[in-house]
Amino acid sequence: MAELKDDLDQYPIAQSGEVVQRVPVIDVGAIVQDAASPAANEAVQSIAAAASEWGFFQVVNHGVSDSLIDATWRETVGFFARPASAKDAIMRTQENPWGYYNNELTKNQRDKKEVFDYTTDGVDPIYASENRWPDVDDSFRKTMSAYRDAVTDLSLALLRAFCVGLDMPAGFMQSDFAKGHTGFIRLNYYPIKDPLEAANVGALSVADLGVHHHTDAGALTVLMQDDVGGLQVFRDGYWHNIGPTPGAFVINTGDMMQVWSNDIYQAAIHRVLAMEQTDRYSIPFFFNPTADTNVSPLPSVVSDEHPARYKTINWSDYRGKRTDGDYADYGPEVQVAQYRV
Repeated sequence: MAELKDDLDQYPIAQSGEVVQRVPVIDVGAIVQDAASPAANEAVQSIAAAASEWGFFQVVNHGVSDSLIDATWRETVGFFARPASAKDAIMRTQENPWGYYNNELTKNQRDKKEVFDYTTDGVDPIYASENRWPDVDDSFRKTMSAYRDAVTDLSLALLRAFCVGLDMPAGFMQSDFAKGHTGFIRLNYYPIKDPLEAANVGALSVADLGVHHHTDAGALTVLMQDDVGGLQVFRDGYWHNIGPTPGAFVINTGDMMQVWSNDIYQAAIHRVLAMEQTDRYSIPFFFNPTADTNVSPLPSVVSDEHPARYKTINWSDYRGKRTDGDYADYGPEVQVAQYRV
């Protein structure tokens, strides 16, 4: 996997015939039941292979109900259709990252999108802030809370599969996530028209992609995308489309999973194209460990022949630096490569 050294967004897009191996679609029903069971072994091995080769895969039979998915889409579209003044009333700040934002940066380049971020209930342990919910009826908050809880359960099951795939007990990392995890959900809206087209944003006036190339900071991401398309993963010098699959979630590995696996699992470099003809929506859940988690390679992947490739990373410190870089241009964005031994 290439390092984030140059402008990977300038690399070509692969034609469909050039894709040597497709990002797999994996039935995870047995994993949701018990990732350590013999029935789950085939799916676990498929996940391990995909996380090593692509850093991306899709899952079906994931246990999140169609009715909840439909309600989540409905509330998402309704939120972004609200007047700008209503969304601006819950605009995020440097101190509180929860709420609405339309001027996010990825690697110090402005993205063409609007977002709404929310996390677990109460005061979060990294930013000491609470969710900022829109002033609407309770259905939005109830639906989004139920969806967050459902994809958290799926993420815990996938975490167990990741552990088994690394020859660790299925529950080895549960204590870093089960209580007090710092995961959060983002509602993404990629409009045809730049939301800041008429604003004075200075040197960051050009938003030529929906999201510029990046890796996700945490353990894994559970993404629900609509049928428009635009998500791409970088591999072997080309960008490859991750087309929507009905009923499937897209899963990708993040920086912390790459560290835990000592580079066996790859944090996938990905991006989203700017929308030119049709608006697009997506909903990622970024599954992140507890604030006080110290991340280092797991015992099963370290030996005299394969020493640890990373220094210990404190998650709260790493996440805080990454969030600052999303909010404004504070210099080079923190990358996991900076922690290599």
